Amino acid sequence: MSGEVTEPRFEWPPRRPGAAPEPVSVCEPRTGLLDEFEMQFLGRVGLCFDERARVEGWRPDGREAYCWRCGGSVGPHEADGEGCAGCRTKRLPWEQALRLGPYVGPVRAAVLDLKFRHWRQTGRQLGRALGQRLGEELERAQVDARRVAIVPVPMHWERRLRTGVDHTQVIARAAAGSCGARLVRALVRRRGPSQLEVPASERISNVARVFRRHKGICLQCWELVVLMDDVRTTGATLRATSRALKEGGDVKRLWVATAGVRVERGRRAQNEAGSGPGSVAIAREIVEEGSGGD
Repeated sequence: MSGEVTEPRFEWPPRRPGAAPEPVSVCEPRTGLLDEFEMQFLGRVGLCFDERARVEGWRPDGREAYCWRCGGSVGPHEADGEGCAGCRTKRLPWEQALRLGPYVGPVRAAVLDLKFRHWRQTGRQLGRALGQRLGEELERAQVDARRVAIVPVPMHWERRLRTGVDHTQVIARAAAGSCGARLVRALVRRRGPSQLEVPASERISNVARVFRRHKGICLQCWELVVLMDDVRTTGATLRATSRALKEGGDVKRLWVATAGVRVERGRRAQNEAGSGPGSVAIAREIVEEGSGGD
């Protein structure tokens, strides 16, 4: 209606202060050259992360939406200086956890598009959003981003050749570029059985055996190390990789960061994956711990 006054709308990605708003309707997503290439030659039919976030009105979680210590979702006043009810009594190998949001909506779509359809552009956009969130926390903690090393959870080289993309590294590299930190591949992954190949009671010990520190990498010169993964489910992979990082005794401070945090698992995996070609493989990947996603 002409003359109607509307509330200011959150915009993602954010624009520079003082810059004029872009004349783009949320109902008319834009496509760039890389988007066009992926749609024409890689069969992409969905939106990249930035445009999906714009269309759906998505915004990153605020600090009050999740526990600063474990990254789990919380309600108002459920987390305090010691964490939340789910982590207060637990010894965690990291100092702080941060995330973009729960593993739903644009975050879930971007991870699956990157992981199974190799849409690197949407993965980079997801990484830049996570990097901006990390940059805000670094500023709050008064940590110079130039003294921060981002370490991605590693993928075994055989799986990297088989899948064609190291999705966590794509996200971590974009995050580092966004906040001014440095990407450091300080972890390697041994060859071992998939989490789906071992009983549930042995999955924690299984994932603990597959990660180790890279012998040629020293982390002593970094004020803060941020361990980064795409999705966290039980936290087993983040705990195992955190302990592997600390084996060298040169990590001063350790944070963890993930794009998404899953709330429910198991029977909902197929629903989260959707239907159609590849949905069974996607569902299996969602419930698999330590496969690059936690």
